[in-house]
This record gives sequence, structure tokens and C-alpha cells, in this order.
Amino acid sequence: MKLLVYTDGSPFSDNALHFAAQLMQRLDVELAVITTRSGTYAIEPPPPVGQDIALSDRQSMPPGLQVLTRALDVFTAQGLLARQTDLRVRELSNGYSFFCSTTSGKRIPFYVCFGHMIEILNHEIEKHHYQLLIIAPPRRERLRKLILGDISRKLVLDLHTSVLITRGGRPNSRFLVCVDGSAAARRQFPLLKQFLPVIEPPVELVCVQTPDSDETAIEEADHCVRQATKWLTNCGKQIKVHRLKGDRPAELIAATAGEESVIFVGASLRHDVYRRLLGSLPMQILARTKSSVLVVKALPEGDRDYFADPDSC
Repeated sequence: MKLLVYTDGSPFSDNALHFAAQLMQRLDVELAVITTRSGTYAIEPPPPVGQDIALSDRQSMPPGLQVLTRALDVFTAQGLLARQTDLRVRELSNGYSFFCSTTSGKRIPFYVCFGHMIEILNHEIEKHHYQLLIIAPPRRERLRKLILGDISRKLVLDLHTSVLITRGGRPNSRFLVCVDGSAAARRQFPLLKQFLPVIEPPVELVCVQTPDSDETAIEEADHCVRQATKWLTNCGKQIKVHRLKGDRPAELIAATAGEESVIFVGASLRHDVYRRLLGSLPMQILARTKSSVLVVKALPEGDRDYFADPDSC
């Protein structure tokens, strides 16, 4: 699994860095760190490229590189990276990079790129095939969202890969998986499989039945719960099922998760106008929970029945 973690140097971003470090320490993953700067090279003085820069002299570095050195400090404190005294910067077509090695010998690239945040992230995702972005945007009040925009919403709508919004949940927290029988719900499980080695408590399946659910929808949801239960059991996991009823699924899911869980939810493939005007279940959950939310944005894989594949676990 290839992970990309975003940081802007704020304390909120430390949450995403901690989550990413714990995943890399527990799973066989590749990890990269990125920060973005609006504008172009001209807005910041260039660093000395190809030369060793002492970390003790970080205050003289451009702001973008200072943000990355803070991420370096977080990873070192987590025991992911060995402590180092300097770094060597390389020039990119749209920014700068440097590499550091973990205590186990894996290399982690650190990037600062200039341009629009979403465009830069999607460019890197398509170039390096990252399967998950880990990010911790601050939660804003309604007025600030109107003025500054809602980063979480933009990521759910426009990012070209799955995204984990880190809040209260950690890798050792409860994992809740939303299963309603939809195609979006079923497409979560290949990515969930990657997380199974770190999930210590039982995997909790959450199925919400709304008052307007017809018999077909209810049967599809029940079938999905049965399939997921059998699949997870075959994977050696304990399961807990929450069957909820109500006309506000997002609120019920948020209440069940509490403030320190990780909620898995599949992204809807409904028409873009519908999602932007009315919102999707992932966006509704994000607006109501203090837990971490992983929005799986996987594309359909033809008619493959993932649960029936004997090699899927």
C-alpha cells in the first residue's frame, strides 16, 4: 500500500503524521510526505540545492522546507526515523524534495510543491499511484467554511484516491465499517483488507435502515452484512454488527462511533451535481463526527465478487 501524508506545519497536521507513522510501523507500506505552497518559486528564496543543510540552521530555510522539517521531528519522536543532523535538497520541476531513512532502512521522500493544493495532490497521486491520502484539516465553523471553504468536502469531491481525515481515531481505535448493500459499500473491502493487521478490537459493521427502505434495499443490506461477516471471519477477525433504524443515517453512524473511532465509508458514484448540491453520506458523516473518517474512492472492478474470491483474504 502506498500512502501520502499531507502537512501544513500546524498542530492539526501532527495528527495525520502520527497516524501515518503508526501505520508504517505496523504495516508493509510505502510512505511519502508532502506540503504545498500557493504561488510559484518566486514567492520564497531558493534553498542551497545539492548541498548538506544543517537542521540546526532550519530557520534560514524557505518556509516550505521548514514545514517538512517539523514533520521530520514528529517522525523522529515516534521512533520511525533515526535522528539526523542534516539533509540534502533536490530540485523538482514544481518544488523541492529530500529523502530520509527509517530505522528499518526504508526511504521516505519529503516534497514541497508550488501550486493549487488539490491539483498538486492529484498530480502526485497519478504519478506515483498513491492509494490513500492521510490529512488532518482543521474543523471550521459554518461561517469560516463559507469564507475559506471546506477542505474535507473538496477532498471527498475532487481527490483522485481514497482519503483519511484524521481526527479522534487512531490505528488502535475501534474500526466501524458502513455497510448498506450499495456498490460503494462493497468496494471498501479491498482497502479494508490492507488495514486488518492493525485492527485489534472486533471490526464493527454498521447498517442503517431508513423508514423509506423498500424490501429490495433491506435484503441487499442484509446480504452485504452476511457476506462481510463471513469474509471477516475467514480473515480471522471478530465482528460486531450494529443494526440501526432512523431517517438520519449520518447522525446514527456518528453517534455509534463516538469521538475516538475510525469510520470506513464508501464514496458515492452518484452524479457530481447531486453530490455537490445535496452531499453524500461521507460528507454528511464528516460534518457530524469527531472521529477519523476514511472515505474509500475505489473504482468498480467489473463484475468481480470480492467476497467470493478465495484469495481475497
